[in-house]
Amino acid sequence: MSAKLGKIPPEKLNELLISHRGKKRSEVTRGPSLGRDCALLDFFSDLIVLTCDPVTGMDERAGSLAVHLTANDVVCAGGEPVGVLITLLVPPHAPERTIRDIMGEADNTCRELGMAILGGHTEVTDAVTRTLVHCTGVGRASRRELPDIERVRPKDAIVMTKGAGLEGTVILAGMMAERLLPVLGEEGLARARGLWHSISVVPEGTLALRYPVHCLHDATEGGVTGAVWEVCSARSLGFEICEEAVKVFPETRTLCEHLDIDPLKLISSGTLLIFTPRAQELCAALERANIPASVIGEVLSERERVLIRSSGKRETLDKSPHDELWRVMSR
Repeated sequence: MSAKLGKIPPEKLNELLISHRGKKRSEVTRGPSLGRDCALLDFFSDLIVLTCDPVTGMDERAGSLAVHLTANDVVCAGGEPVGVLITLLVPPHAPERTIRDIMGEADNTCRELGMAILGGHTEVTDAVTRTLVHCTGVGRASRRELPDIERVRPKDAIVMTKGAGLEGTVILAGMMAERLLPVLGEEGLARARGLWHSISVVPEGTLALRYPVHCLHDATEGGVTGAVWEVCSARSLGFEICEEAVKVFPETRTLCEHLDIDPLKLISSGTLLIFTPRAQELCAALERANIPASVIGEVLSERERVLIRSSGKRETLDKSPHDELWRVMSR
């Protein structure tokens, strides 16, 4: 980028950033503008939901992913995504189109999800060697009993949507396309990368909130088993997951077998885990909405945390699994 270190010049702000505002929302009474450092929101009597996430391991679609991650978190907290604040830290060697592309992706994704872009910060800095996208999400939630880890109980069913390892499949299919092409073929590789369109849990999360649910959790780093472990560990509870009940898309399974990784421990944004006492009713509703869903396990009162493999072997999970994506990348 032919720019000096520091904040993006004012003449570039309107062109590259401020023109991207996402969807216009009634809650936003004051949005992004030159010379304005804060947004003003009017939520009336509702609760405000706040979350944040960085995107560090993905260059392609980073702007879109950052928005999806925060929207997913807001929905899992029982809220409606309203808007995002985006911080971009760009290395000096990056071309100007990097900012343009990221903000264009973020703008399009916000419009799809009905979210506004509230503002943020953009800076060229030699403190990073690759572009860092940090997104703060803002949502609104009604004053009612919201899903939360504190509500998880023994005998809760664990419902999973879509399939395991979604985000990891997309990332690896992009990063290792040449190596995976002979294994997946052109069509299989395209389908693997196409799982990107399942990265949002907003549709199923919004639907699930109409039913009795105790907790919603997006299966991010650590995958399906990592997400279940995290929720149950927070409540000092155990769980039992059945590997055969966990759906794995064919492209993900082929990719994982070739790279010798476990799809259940692969980062999986887009896979929603729902802890509920009434799983059958919820699964039927999800299926009617064309969202694959299945019961993959149960919460236990004791602290034993077990993954029952397809072979019948009981694998005890003493700690949260290290994500398989980082293991592959370190190799």
